[in-house]
Amino acid sequence: MQWGQIKTLFILCFLILDIFLLQQFIKNQQTVSVLPEASLEENIQGNIEGLDNIPEEPTEASMLYAQRKELSEDDMTALEELPNQDMLIIEDHLIISRFDDPVAFDIDEAGDNIVENIWNDESYDLENYILDEKTNTYLFFQKIDHPIFYNLSGVLMIHVNEDGDMTSYVQTILEKAEEQPEEKYGLANPMKVISDLFRRNSIQSGSTISKMEFGYHNLLPLPNGVQVLIPTWGVEVNDSEYYYANAVEGHISTRDENEFVSEMRNDIQEYVVSDIGAIQPLDPDWEQQDITQFLNQLLQNIELSDGVN
Repeated sequence: MQWGQIKTLFILCFLILDIFLLQQFIKNQQTVSVLPEASLEENIQGNIEGLDNIPEEPTEASMLYAQRKELSEDDMTALEELPNQDMLIIEDHLIISRFDDPVAFDIDEAGDNIVENIWNDESYDLENYILDEKTNTYLFFQKIDHPIFYNLSGVLMIHVNEDGDMTSYVQTILEKAEEQPEEKYGLANPMKVISDLFRRNSIQSGSTISKMEFGYHNLLPLPNGVQVLIPTWGVEVNDSEYYYANAVEGHISTRDENEFVSEMRNDIQEYVVSDIGAIQPLDPDWEQQDITQFLNQLLQNIELSDGVN
């Protein structure tokens, strides 16, 4: 056999071997890509508690357009009739109130405590709350059909003293905009959200899904002051960690309750410093000095708090 034929034979042999090895490589890659998903689901099923708290609906939803509610004369009258408190209104939408005497507050019966002392209590999700232990502040999110997570324009913040009694609160409220989007979006599967959190180690083996609910989160403001609220899955883990998944695009974020309270505090402080004229006391006898003293004392109390005993 001539050398040229031998060389050609070697080339064909190596080519066949390369094709075989390539096939094996592709087969192994396919196996690797399938196994982690299967093992991931099995891992979650075997090591995460509270999976029965994961809802199956809704499967689709529209965006929500909302805007700040401006208080009407009837609203102001209702606020004036609330007992045992001094109150300021900022730009006809932000309510700041301080109780003359602390009011007993039992978080397990929050609805009963709030309905007697705070206006428009039915607009908030009083069955669920987040506690900022650094400032002794309970957060109750507003509901427009579903909770609106972490929105400074739609929240009730109740500050309590070291005995757990209500001493003051800040309140804002949103209302539906006149025009609403009609397009509906398919929503991310709730179990996939849990899988994504597990994959990124936000949820670890031994964790418990305390709660998972559908709601809305702020996406962006429109030029006319309307907010675009996007469908969102809110996930509570171990009664203490909170994650929010954009149910349309899948992005996952976290929010810190203390930072949220600080944002509200900074907004109020900005009015004190630069726009005191936008603050209206319900007591017509109050002067600017009374307003400034009231707000500074309230903001200081929140800042100096350090956990409920």
